[in-house]
Amino acid sequence: MKETGVRVLKILGRDYSVRASASEEAVLQQAAALLQQRVNENQQRFPAAGSQELLVLTALNLCVPLLEQGEQLRAVQERLAASVELISRQLRV
Repeated sequence: MKETGVRVLKILGRDYSVRASASEEAVLQQAAALLQQRVNENQQRFPAAGSQELLVLTALNLCVPLLEQGEQLRAVQERLAASVELISRQLRV
């Protein structure tokens, strides 16, 4: 059974309490560190942006690669399914 507790993540100088299991803590810390790193990069690119704007810009910048990876995964799955079908047809002959 997973032990669930409150984990504290610091982003933009603010603490966020997140309920998560001990096994999820390392990934949450990595995610918070990545988010903070990207926020810092956007702070330098957009010095006049406020915290909320920085978080939105950063979230959008992080979502684009996720969507691209999802599309690449679907394309690979389609190619794999086609290859499996081709191999199956050749084995039946």
